[in-house]
Amino acid sequence: MLVRISTAVALVAAVAVGAPGVDAYPECFGAAARDPEHPCENPRLRFSVTPKPSVAQIEPSAPCTPLPRLGPPDVCAFGAGREAIALVGDSHAVHWRATLDVIARTRNWRGLTLYRSSCPFTRARTDQPPAKRRQCRSWGRSVIRWFEAHPEERVVFVSQHSDAGVIVRREGRDEFAAMVAGYAAAWKALPRSVEHIVVIRDPPYVENGTLACVKRAMRRHAPPGLACALPRAGALERDPAMAAVRRLDSPRVQAIDLTRFMCDAALCYPVVGGALVKKDRGHLTRVFAETLAPYFARKLNRLMATWD
Repeated sequence: MLVRISTAVALVAAVAVGAPGVDAYPECFGAAARDPEHPCENPRLRFSVTPKPSVAQIEPSAPCTPLPRLGPPDVCAFGAGREAIALVGDSHAVHWRATLDVIARTRNWRGLTLYRSSCPFTRARTDQPPAKRRQCRSWGRSVIRWFEAHPEERVVFVSQHSDAGVIVRREGRDEFAAMVAGYAAAWKALPRSVEHIVVIRDPPYVENGTLACVKRAMRRHAPPGLACALPRAGALERDPAMAAVRRLDSPRVQAIDLTRFMCDAALCYPVVGGALVKKDRGHLTRVFAETLAPYFARKLNRLMATWD
């Protein structure tokens, strides 16, 4: 059984480790500015943005060491330790690796990423060109075989972009219902050696012009988070994976949702506590994802408290 993460506070010092261009994050930086349990405000961060949008767009994901001997599918390692966790999905799973890596290094966990670009882990037929659809279906089957061959991997985190379209096969079923069914079927197909599946909600999206808006706000010395905020109703798409968790209603499949660290009831913010949230329309910056680690850990602790 994985060792529980002690407290969110214990992770704060580790959050800054590996953050590009940042020696130590200031008080209330990033997600800390929206912590509902410990309200925090640093006026000095009101006009700052880290990383700068031009840097964020070329920023790589958190490091992951390829392990070709473990494939197929492609597998890479992050964190350090003996207790094993796995992260599965498309690029919207990969941006959570920065969050999980902080936790893994703090708790002596070994993380593995099983990832393929534009391939959500689903049994539904994705709405993609035929060649890409075949690649994704083949990858999904290889993921299931991989876990069958590695029963030591008992905890799996999954995430994917929420607007991944699928082909509806049954007459009368809408696309969202087909997406829900596809995710539920994929998780059920994982072997019983996978004891816990933690589904991470896809974060809100920004618009194509949001990063340009942030740059303009910086030039005007205006608060970029407020100046470029987006209506929550448009930024936060329905996530069929969350609906699949509710549909299964299983202690084996649970969810973590960190939306409140990016949005309030009305708006979603592209800059939070001086940290740029998104590097492009859909992907979290590595910096902001790292600042989410204490709050992800807090939610994960509460899930793990039910596992015993």
